[in-house]
Formats: sequence, structure tokens, C-alpha cells
Amino acid sequence: MKLCDKIQTARKRAGLSQVDLADAMGVSRQSVSKWETGESNPEIGKLAQLARVLNVSADWLLSEDDSLPAAAAGAERAESGTASAGGADAPRYPAWMDHLPAFLLNALKRYGWLYGVYMAVGGFIFAAFGFVIRLILRGQILGSGAYDGLFPGADPFSDIQQKSWSGFSAVTGVAIGIGLLIMLGGITLAAALRRWGRKNDR
Repeated sequence: MKLCDKIQTARKRAGLSQVDLADAMGVSRQSVSKWETGESNPEIGKLAQLARVLNVSADWLLSEDDSLPAAAAGAERAESGTASAGGADAPRYPAWMDHLPAFLLNALKRYGWLYGVYMAVGGFIFAAFGFVIRLILRGQILGSGAYDGLFPGADPFSDIQQKSWSGFSAVTGVAIGIGLLIMLGGITLAAALRRWGRKNDR
């Protein structure tokens, strides 16, 4: 087994993405990708660190031994997404992020939380719009003399008005509720992405 294959195999067994390994090694994801495709090899000075992160021995990495050391053969650990033996946390990035360009990944880490802010603002506007419409309709339907033109002398709170208001009230109430939920979801997402970006931005 070649060094490139060993790195890839041990990384997957450790439950690490290419980005996780790159962060642990202090290199770019592209460097890790080149290690695994055989386009380049890790520097000699990084082999000991690489072995610790992957929970294998440096001798195994440099040997032609095809078998995976027992210490790194814990497939159950990798599959369950628990912490790697090198003391690193479980992968902090979804696997699909391995394929993102470095500049896009950095943008997500630094500014991804703004998506949550936009979402919260959109939810607020939606809820406010529903609230304003609710007030306007209430004034039009239940306001004094709202139906005087059609029904002279009618009770301003007639059955027709009450039924109309009941229907519009339910619709605008749902709109306000959806807007508030979107706003709260956006705030939560912004906070979570902000913490994630600070944790992973190096």
C-alpha cells in the first residue's frame, strides 16, 4: 500500500474529513488532497504529527505493510462519529465541504452567520407585514360604520363582520406566527454559525 493510500485509509478510519486533517496539521485542504492522490508527500518533519493525528505509527506510514495497525482499525469509532484517538473532536465539517475551494470555505467560516441574520430580518418583515395587514383589515371590517354604505343602520359588529374578521384574523395570525418562527430560526442559525466560524477559523 502506498503512502497516499495509507493516509486516506487511516484518515477515514479516524473519522476525519480532509478539512479536519488539514486543520490538525496546519496545512491547506488542497495539500491533504495532494497527499492522498500521490501528487505530493508530507514533509518529513510532519510525519510524526501526521502519525499522531491518524493514530498510527510513522514506521507504518513509511513501510510497505498493507495491513492497518490495530490502533487505527476501530471502524466502529469512525462510523459512529466519535472522537478520534488523537484527541481531536469528531469531524467539525460536513463531508461535502471537502470539495469546496479554500476561499469559499473561509467565506463560510467567516461570514456564513450573515445568512442567519438575513433570515431573521426576512422573518421580522414577514411578521410585521402580517401585523400591519391585520390592523388595516380590523379597521376596515370592525371599524365603526364600515358597512353603513351597504347596510344602513346595521350594527357595526354584525354577524357578517364577525365572520369576515374571524377568517382574516386566522390568516394574518398564521402569517405572523410563520414570520416569528423564521425570525427565531434565523437568530438561532446566525448564533450557531457564528460560534462554528470562530471555532474553526484559524
